[in-house]
Amino acid sequence: MLRDSRNKVHKTIAQAAAAIDGSPSKVSNMESGRYYQSPDDVRRLLDLYGVPGKDADHVLALIAREGERAWWQPWHDVVPPWLQTFIGLEGFATSLFTYEPLVMPALLQTAQYAAATTDSPRVRRDAAERVVSLRIERQRRLFSDEDSLKLHAIIEESVLHRPVGDQLTMQDQLRHLVEMAERPNVTLQVIPTNVGVHAAFTGKFDLLGFDEFRDVVYVELMETAVYLPEPDKVRAYTLSAESLRNAALSQRDSLALITSLIGEH
Repeated sequence: MLRDSRNKVHKTIAQAAAAIDGSPSKVSNMESGRYYQSPDDVRRLLDLYGVPGKDADHVLALIAREGERAWWQPWHDVVPPWLQTFIGLEGFATSLFTYEPLVMPALLQTAQYAAATTDSPRVRRDAAERVVSLRIERQRRLFSDEDSLKLHAIIEESVLHRPVGDQLTMQDQLRHLVEMAERPNVTLQVIPTNVGVHAAFTGKFDLLGFDEFRDVVYVELMETAVYLPEPDKVRAYTLSAESLRNAALSQRDSLALITSLIGEH
């Protein structure tokens, strides 16, 4: 919002820096999220950009929440900075669309399945148990009555067949998918293998929706992540999400497929 508001009124980074008695690099870091957002600095920038009071108040309210101790702080040493940003956004989001071509979506994993996925060079052996506990803690909003997260997950059929853990782990995971999809705030669809190439052939992505702010796309890479808040890029991924919904089986048919596979694992 800081960057877009500045661009809308054609202010340079140098002009913004002068308004807060700072350097251009400080403004750049604020706009990219690499710098703690001082309420006073943000207020002065929003005044410079002519942002209406109501919108400015929303931003300052978020800063106040950012200053609080994050709920995931007990896990901070096992969460890389790029993932910390996603977890923070996930906590603010009202909806989440996720496309997973390789594994079960994190918010729909059982503890046993999650533990099996930590057998990876990306996770330290001594941190595996805590990584799993964090993943399970993130799922709490799916069960919340006051601050519920609306989840729409689309997975490839191959994910249902890919063995993760032992046979019992896979059976329990498939049953868990069916149980979670019965919740009113969870939608689950499967893309059959015979669909072939589709709109998300480039890989996994998440689309986070917010009530008070613009949507954000999250694309995870090997050791980092890319955040795309620009409207044209968000629109492109929104169209891809819609295309995936149309290509996938209905939720009813998806659950019928999942149920039929439980006995095969």
